[in-house]
Parts: sequence; C-alpha cells; structure tokens
Amino acid sequence: MAARLSRRMLLTAALTGLAPMPRVVAGHARLRVGFVNPGRAGDRFWQMVHQALLTAASHFNIEIITEFAERDRHRIISAGRDILTQRPDYMLIVNEHRTAVPLMTAALEASVPCMLVLSGLTAEDIAVLGRPRERSPLFLGSLLADNFGAGAFMARALLADCRHRHGTESPVPLLALGGVAATPAGRERLDGLQQVVAMDGAAHLLDSVTLNWSRDEARDRAASLLRRQPQTRGIWCANDDMALGALDALTSLGMEPGRDVSVVGLNWQEEALHEVAAGRVVLSMGGHFLLGAWALAMVRDLADGKDFAEAGGTEQYLSLSPLRREQVGPYLARFGGDGWSRIDFNRLRQHKGRYDLSVGSVLTV
Repeated sequence: MAARLSRRMLLTAALTGLAPMPRVVAGHARLRVGFVNPGRAGDRFWQMVHQALLTAASHFNIEIITEFAERDRHRIISAGRDILTQRPDYMLIVNEHRTAVPLMTAALEASVPCMLVLSGLTAEDIAVLGRPRERSPLFLGSLLADNFGAGAFMARALLADCRHRHGTESPVPLLALGGVAATPAGRERLDGLQQVVAMDGAAHLLDSVTLNWSRDEARDRAASLLRRQPQTRGIWCANDDMALGALDALTSLGMEPGRDVSVVGLNWQEEALHEVAAGRVVLSMGGHFLLGAWALAMVRDLADGKDFAEAGGTEQYLSLSPLRREQVGPYLARFGGDGWSRIDFNRLRQHKGRYDLSVGSVLTV
C-alpha cells in the first residue's frame, strides 16, 4: 500500500511540475489497474475488449481489477466505487450511460489517476470535469475511437452499395438503428451518418431510432420499421449486434439481406464478419476493441517515465477500420478464436516519441 501511495504522490508532483517523473524499469514494478467493463458478460464486443485487455496486461506486468456491469448505469457506478476501495494505481473509465462524472469524481477524491477510454465526455461532462490535466493532474488523458468518422464512413459505404444494387435515379431510403443517446459514442456515430445524409442530397433517412445496443431489440424495432417503410434500401446500424438483429428482421419478413436491403455494422464481431463474408452485410467497422489495451500501454509508459502527453497529447484518437468481404477470411484466419495471443502488444507502446494509433500497425502478420 505504501509503495502504491508513494507512486501516486510522485505522479501528482510530476504532473504539476513539482518533481521529475519517477522512473522504474519497464516490466519491473507491477501495476494494478481498475476497469469497469460496462457491457454485458455475453456481449461479444465487450468480451473482445476484456480479452485484449487481459492479454495486454500480461505483457506489461499489470494486474487488472475488473467487473462486467451489464449495461446498467447503477451497476457501473457501484462497481467502479468497489474497485476504487481496492486502491488501484490507475483507473480506466468508459463514459457509458454518462457515468464518467461520478466515477472520475470518486477516483480523484481517492487520489487514483484515471484515464478515459472508448467513450468520451459530453459538453455537460466537460463543464464539470474540465479536459485532461486542465483542473486536476490526476485526470491523465483520454484515448477514444473516432466514432463520428466511423459513422460517416459506414454511411458512405451503405449509400454506395445501395446505389450499386438499385441504381441512382431516386433518393436512397435508409433506416438507422443507433445506440443509446446517453452514451457519447452512440450519439457521435449517428452524427456522422446524419452529416453524410445531409450533404449527399440524394439520400433520405426515413427513420432513426436509438436502442440499447441489443440484437433482440434491434430485430423487433427493425421489423416494425420495415413494415411501415417497405421501400427501405439500406439499414445503418451503430453496432454489429444491431446489424445482426436487422438481418433477423429482414429474414423474418421474407427479404434477402445484401440483395433487397443493404446493411452495415460496427465492432468486428465474428458472427457479423461471417455475414460480411457471405455478402449479407456490406462491412463492419472496428479495431477499437484494442483501445483498453492501448490505454494500458500508455499508463505503463507513464509509470516508466514516458508521458504519453508528450507523444501525441492528452487527448488521442484511433481511426476505426472497415473489414469488407475480401478481408474477412485473412483476418479471421489470423485473429479468430484466441487470436489476441498472436498480437505483439509491445507495438502499442511508445516508440521514438510517438504512438502509431492505427489498427493496421497492430493486426499485421
């Protein structure tokens, strides 16, 4: 306990300019990092985050203190507070269901340095917390996905596929299945879609709904929307679970995904990737399941005396990548199943004063 408190005191002093950053031998001083996984234990994407996090931790001499919170706001907050009582050296926080403010406030009160990952702050959250290191040196930074860019890329790909299959003579009628509005990642992806539709001039968003990232909920809502809007030619889905739900709905209504209606998703979940390979889904965006592992690399570097703020800033972003039909086979052959063990996680660490925040830099043979 004394050693952990000492490291936190030194870190605080270093970030406020009162003392040099403490240096330890990489991989020598074991770190304990807390992380509330906001997803359901059965959610394939959050399983991917969990597995990548644990594998990276084993590379970096880090112990992970974690718990699944089942997409329940109260459980996220409760689990986070429980983890903080165990006095981790660092805390990784996801702003799912707008939980960043209570969790970060609790972490700062406990003098635990924290980092935001996967889902960022809203304007209202920033008004309370400020930006990284603006009000507290213990709010270390953020490592997020470019969700706006991902949503826009998916929209352009969906429109292109619809026009390829159905021609360009009339506006393309679309439906959107978005994630919960209380999670910034969901809102940002929808914003990307809506900007593309607004700028396109020949796309028509018939309806847009927000769901709790669920396949079953997406199936039911998509079926209802398709009955009312049978002219739909494309369905934009904020994650792969909802894309799979959209496929279920199309099939139940006697429509053929990939022929009658084009679908896009996001997360690189294996079941969805098999649908991409079969031509029933246009593409899945992804790679951001690695963000938790990347954040571990950054706090490992920080503890070892290499501040990530000097190698790209306190707020950094990962651009998501698409997997299309021809790319799925090679990806699954390399990284399907227990493929995380084949990743060289040292590639996530700082090299020559920078981080290569590109999925391709990691997922290569």
